[in-house]
Amino acid sequence: MKFGFSTSAFQFEETNTNSDWYEWLTDDVNISTGKVVPYLPYMNAYLSKYSVIHDLASKLNASVWRFNPSWSRLFKTEEKIDNETVNKYKEVLKDLKDKGFTIILCLNHFDLPLWIHQPIIARDYLLTKGKLGWYDENTVGKFVSFAKFIRDTYSEYVDLWCTFNEPNILINFSYLSGIFPPGITSKIAYQKALLNVITAHNLVYDEFKGLKVGLVYNFPYVQGNDKMEEAVYSFLEKVKVDWIGVNYYSRIVYDKNGSPKKGYGVFCQPNSTSLDGNPTSDYGWELYPKGLEEVLRKVSRRFDKPIYITENGIADSKDVLRPNFLFQHLEAIKNSGVKVEAYMYWSIIDNYEWNFGYEMEFGLYGLDFRPRPSAFLFRELVEIYSNI
Repeated sequence: MKFGFSTSAFQFEETNTNSDWYEWLTDDVNISTGKVVPYLPYMNAYLSKYSVIHDLASKLNASVWRFNPSWSRLFKTEEKIDNETVNKYKEVLKDLKDKGFTIILCLNHFDLPLWIHQPIIARDYLLTKGKLGWYDENTVGKFVSFAKFIRDTYSEYVDLWCTFNEPNILINFSYLSGIFPPGITSKIAYQKALLNVITAHNLVYDEFKGLKVGLVYNFPYVQGNDKMEEAVYSFLEKVKVDWIGVNYYSRIVYDKNGSPKKGYGVFCQPNSTSLDGNPTSDYGWELYPKGLEEVLRKVSRRFDKPIYITENGIADSKDVLRPNFLFQHLEAIKNSGVKVEAYMYWSIIDNYEWNFGYEMEFGLYGLDFRPRPSAFLFRELVEIYSNI
């Protein structure tokens, strides 16, 4: 099993004013209601310091890297390509290749160009005005065109392709829970947007024939509700994939009425213990490695595709839980009996965690590039678990 890290453009790169997330984060209503932090990703520095960051990963014996090129940074408008950014990403990818990394390129990790999605207008006019992102079926064709451009421009560097990161989270949070832009809560909008994403994925899969194309999906371990568990897995029945990326953080436990139980999984108090006595992270997510073991078995049995763990991490500013988190989740992989091609920790350095900004610290290194103790443990664990 290989080891490495996952990243995303908006969370690691310097501030991007052409992204729908920039507009979302600077909206007065969102700021005044506390929906977002009152600052932009001003500490991000990946595009200017990518070589230093890649070196940090190499020192930890990492050899896999997942990232996405920013659609909104590459295309200022639908027709206007930013050639400086095109070349910058070539530099980034070449640096990774020169340092021996296997590269997984993800085409979309949540954010969209403003010329595709104007989230504040979409929100304020309830999806009747403005650029409507994944609610608009025209976004499908534009995404396919973008995907073809990325393939034609960067394929010499790429080992595996991924269409979307966590489409289940993206569409749920955007159109059902209202957490992400455009902040809509509508089952009809959710279903329409989800269908557009599924269509976009399958069209790109067909277009990329002969390449290894997968999907990165968020898999909570679901307990107590067979219907909700089936909903997690049934999405993948609708898409064509050559491999599956498993993002696993914790579990969701349901009561007999079909509601998530507080005190378990992702519904706990921060820096406390769950009702089962397990520690919880700064996010309030329960440390539950047994769930990864079960998820891997279910994904393997149901889909019989190569599996990559594309995200697994913990918000732990004091670095007191992370060492045990790493060890226990790697043991869970071993105990599952499932062949996992690679394990990618989220992430190498702290990042801008969407609505929460820099409050949630997932990194083995801080934003100052100083290592936390768990970074040295990670390097040792690579040696110990590379043969499972």
